[in-house]
Amino acid sequence: MKQVFAHMYEWFGLFPIYSRDLSDFLKGWDYACVGYFALPWYFYIGWGMIMLTGLLFALQYDLISGIRFKNREHWELAVMVVAICNFLIAFTIPFVAINKGMQCPQLKITFPDCIFFGLSNAVWGVIVFLILSGLYKLGMRLMNS
Repeated sequence: MKQVFAHMYEWFGLFPIYSRDLSDFLKGWDYACVGYFALPWYFYIGWGMIMLTGLLFALQYDLISGIRFKNREHWELAVMVVAICNFLIAFTIPFVAINKGMQCPQLKITFPDCIFFGLSNAVWGVIVFLILSGLYKLGMRLMNS
C-alpha cells in the first residue's frame, strides 16, 4: 500500500512536481541515511487524505446539505475546505522536518518541495471528493428510479 500512495503522489512518474529527495523522505528514508526505516509518510498522509476527505464528504452531504442547504455553493465550499485541509497536512509534515532537521542531512528538501507536495495532496483530495460525489449522485438516482 505504501508504494501505491508513493506512485499516486508522484503522479505515476508522468510529471513529478517535487524533488526526489522529498520523495525519499516521504518513503521513509531514515535520519542516519542507511535505509527506509523511518515513518512511511506517503502511507500516513495518503490514508489521512482519504479519511479526511471521506469525513468532510459525509459532513457535507449529511449535515450541511440538509433541507436548508441545497445550494451548489455549499458543495464548492466543501471542496475548497477539503483542498485547504489536505494541503496544510501535506505541507506541514515535510516543512516541520526540514525546519527541525529531522531528515537525513544528505536530502536537500526545499520550501517549494513542501508547497508542491501540499498541492499534490490537495488535488488528490479533490479527486477523491469528486469520485465520492459522483458515486453518491449515482446511488441516489438508482434509489429513486
